[in-house]
Amino acid sequence: MKYPPAIIGIICILVGTFCFAAKGIVIKLAYQYGITATPLLALRMLFAIPFYAAVALWLQTQQLTPLAKGDGWKIIGLGLLSYYVSSLLDFMGLQYISAGLERLILYIYPTLVLLMLAFWKKEKITRKTKIALALAYAGMLLVFIQDLRLTSEWNYTLLGTSLVILSTIFFALFVVLAGDTIPKVGASRFTAYAMLSACVGVILHSLTLEGVANLKQPQPVYVLAIVLAFFCTVIPSFLMNKGISVIGSGRAAILGSIGPVITLFLGALILHEPITLVQLLGALLVISGVTLATRK
Repeated sequence: MKYPPAIIGIICILVGTFCFAAKGIVIKLAYQYGITATPLLALRMLFAIPFYAAVALWLQTQQLTPLAKGDGWKIIGLGLLSYYVSSLLDFMGLQYISAGLERLILYIYPTLVLLMLAFWKKEKITRKTKIALALAYAGMLLVFIQDLRLTSEWNYTLLGTSLVILSTIFFALFVVLAGDTIPKVGASRFTAYAMLSACVGVILHSLTLEGVANLKQPQPVYVLAIVLAFFCTVIPSFLMNKGISVIGSGRAAILGSIGPVITLFLGALILHEPITLVQLLGALLVISGVTLATRK
């Protein structure tokens, strides 16, 4: 039975959203074995790099338009910015805050994109955008305050939140800068090449600063790193790009709004993180704000 393209696009976005939403949960599970952010990120990339290399080699066999001068360096730089710098800050932040709060903070990146575009293009921020920003940031602040109340180590919560906010800022910057490059070179080619550059950057970073010794971990960490690499990185990166190409970024953003809620419930189910009405209200505010901001 052949499904309509729109149905396939929706399925791609929903499955990709679930995989991305589970990322924080897998990372938190790995941290229980004593591993820290840098070696875990390095293991993730070590297990992911063969898949991206295979896609890159396959793309070489296709009749693709050669990259224009400078595009290769742009892809490398953008890959390092998002999947190296942003991911490292995200992994570091997850050492100190709940997976639910991390996902909510990351989810506000579309509002940061709007602010960056307004600043660079000198566009006036509309009333609708102001309301969207107020809703999204109020929701994030609500969940942040709730997390502070649930822990005695408020300084760690503040540190982790700051690191994830920085991660979100860098990812929003990546989205703004990549806006012209992705359509020009193609989503699959961009994803494969950018991820390869990020993988190399992360692995060199880990080996330079911490050496090979920190990559020796208990067997469960390797299993979780494989899950993180394949199910929470490779699969969703291509599924989301495919879904966006079929149904558009606007509908994809609306469907992807269930991501923070999935993370909250997975955190409660698997990590036994507390889930309260305040957190649900905060998630609703963030989702409402981002949906309003991305709706035409």
